[in-house]
Parts: sequence; structure tokens; C-alpha cells
Amino acid sequence: MLSILFVVAAAVPAMATDARQQSLAGTGNYIEDDYNIFTWYATLPSYGNTVWMGLQYMDYYMDGEGSNFMKYIGASYNLGEEGKFGTVAMFLYDMAPGLNPFGYSYDDDLWPGAGLFGDGLYNKFTLLYGYPMEKLAIGFYFNRSDRAYEDVVNDEIEEGHQAYTTIGVGLRFDLGEKAYMDVAGDVSFVTYKETDTPYGEIEADANKMFGGRARMFYEWNETITWVPYVNFRMFDFSLKAEEEGLEDFGDKAMGFDLGLGANIKVNEDNLLIFAVEPYSTVKREPSEPPDGTSGDITVTAMPRIFLALESDVRDWLTFRVGGMKELLKDKETYEETDVTEEEYTSTWSEFAYYMGLGFHVSDFDIDCVINNELPFNMGYWLTGKSYSASYYDNGQWQPVYMVSAAYHF
Repeated sequence: MLSILFVVAAAVPAMATDARQQSLAGTGNYIEDDYNIFTWYATLPSYGNTVWMGLQYMDYYMDGEGSNFMKYIGASYNLGEEGKFGTVAMFLYDMAPGLNPFGYSYDDDLWPGAGLFGDGLYNKFTLLYGYPMEKLAIGFYFNRSDRAYEDVVNDEIEEGHQAYTTIGVGLRFDLGEKAYMDVAGDVSFVTYKETDTPYGEIEADANKMFGGRARMFYEWNETITWVPYVNFRMFDFSLKAEEEGLEDFGDKAMGFDLGLGANIKVNEDNLLIFAVEPYSTVKREPSEPPDGTSGDITVTAMPRIFLALESDVRDWLTFRVGGMKELLKDKETYEETDVTEEEYTSTWSEFAYYMGLGFHVSDFDIDCVINNELPFNMGYWLTGKSYSASYYDNGQWQPVYMVSAAYHF
């Protein structure tokens, strides 16, 4: 899961993986969905005059803040008749995830500084704007999260500041009568400052993340629409201090994905989604290791396979199920001058399975991801809790993991 975690988590804010996409095994890049506005920014004009809201159960710890639920609300609005002057959108939520998707804290099991800038910050602004033209649409994305403190004692000032800023742009354009294409890219910056430390003032040194992606929808026939997809992303994070002694090697990574999906319209009520990513890789290493020391971790999926089904059981009810299987290879190297040279390789496979339900009531679309154990353990639906003899689950059992809703006006 290391590779797909990097590609997805780095590209979108926390709430972008909604219940429909999650129920379909995370196939959002291969389908049309309103929550793709966070990844494919130019799709926003297609989803004007909509209110989104969501609630997800999770062990959500960032920067020492603990919460069992992540929640958000947002809205888009067409400017002018039928969005003549574009579409604007704003989203409100509490904590934004860190830019580094590999952890919210330092992971010293790897090297000092692994997981740098992976801690969550308080979100301030999440804004989008899209403008449609005859055969082209353009979209813009802006996200800002930060925290700061200042402590003055006897005229001595101790202060700190950390912020994440992401700017993105996207295009959607026609490629003839049977095809159209999405292209998007974004760049993220970190600002960091901490004073009155044992190493003097500490600031960010390497502080950037950027990436780009593209996909195309090609209607091959009335049944099958092909969706080729490519994604590239990298980051380089490190710190610098006024004085020597700070043991922090930073964190650097690069990821690449290549895939081909198919939207198979079985009939008016059933959509089958199949996708293969024959090659997906992430290489991670220290940003600034000590002289004479080097090492890296490379995780490659060859291949990753998605299979999902969306079925309209009734006009008001949709059933969803999805699975993702990936064959993985992990290669770790480490070299230290005149001391040791080591290379470790392992192979394994992982499988993820999801189920979901969608309810269509008046102008609302309500989607949920349900617990895979639901047929065998009904739980208490009103409280989301049941009592178990297991010490480890603390008597908790949630029949629904995620609920998201969209209201169209």
C-alpha cells in the first residue's frame, strides 16, 4: 500500500476520498465523480450549485490532537446563468493532513527526520474556481493550513510557525467527438520556523512538493469507455539549524503510476469498473544524509488491479462493491563508509475489499462505506457501538465507516 498511499494522499485533501470512491476500491481516477474536483480541478464547472458534507470514523491523530471523527462541509456556486462566469467552491474542515504522506511524526525506525512535515495543521482556506469555455475548461485550487505561537518571558521571545500552502491548476478539453482529457498539476510549499532551541533557530531548508497527472476518457463503443492514466509526484523536505548538532536527515521521495481503466456499462443499471496499473513505484530516501552514508527504500507494484461494481438496485438505492489487489516488491539498501553495506529485498501481495450503499432522496445523494463484517455482526445502529469479549477492540464496532452526502440546488 506504500505506493498508492503516496500518490493519493499527496494529491488531495483529507476529505477528497468520499464514500462512493472508497466503496469502489479507490478508483476515483478512472471514473467521473464530483469529489474528483480535488484532484482534477477543471471538473468543477460540471458540479456547480452543490453542497457537500461528510463524516468519517477513524483514529485521526495529528499533532497530538485526537478525534474519532473527521468531518467537513463545502459548497459550489455557479456565477451567472448556467455558470457563465465560472464556478466557485469553498470547503470547511478542521485539521488538514501533512504534506508528507508517510507519517504524521518522525519515524526513527527508518532514519532521523523520516516523516518530516507529515504532521497535520489547522486548515484555514480551501478554495476552488473553474471556468468553462466551448471546448475547454480551466480550474484552480488553493489550500492553506498553518499554526503559530509566541511566548514572551522577561523580554525573551520564543516563537514558532509552520504552514502548508498548495496551489493547483487543471485543464479539461475535448479530443474529438469520442474523447476528452484531464490534465492537472500542483505545487506545495512549507514554511517553518522555531526559535529558542538547543540548536538555535531552526528553519525549513528543502520545502517543496510538486506533481502532475493526466487521464483520458475514450468512448470506444456504447459499452466500454477506456481511461488511460499517468501520475508523477515528488517531494524534498529537510531542516537547517543555526548551530551544529541537529540530527535530522530530512525526507525525500518520488512516485510514478501508469494505468489503464475501463468503464463497462453492462446495462442501464450496472457499471463495472476494471483497471490495471502495470507499473507503480515509490522511491524514498533521506534528503541530506551524513557524509559517507546513503540508503533508500523502493516499493514497486507490478501490477495493481482494481475491480468494482456499481448497481442501481432501486431508483432510490445503489449497491457498490470493490476490491484492489497489488503484487509488491520492497528493496532497501544501506551503505556506510568502511562500516557496512546491506541490501534487503522482499515480495508480497495485499488485498483490500470494500462495500457501500447509496441512497437517493429528493435532491440528496447519500453514500456510505459499510463494515465488511456487517452481515455477521449487526452492531448497534443508533450508537455505532456493541459490546465484545475482545479486549483489543475495546467493545467498539462501527457498522458504517464513512458517510458523505451531496445536495444539488
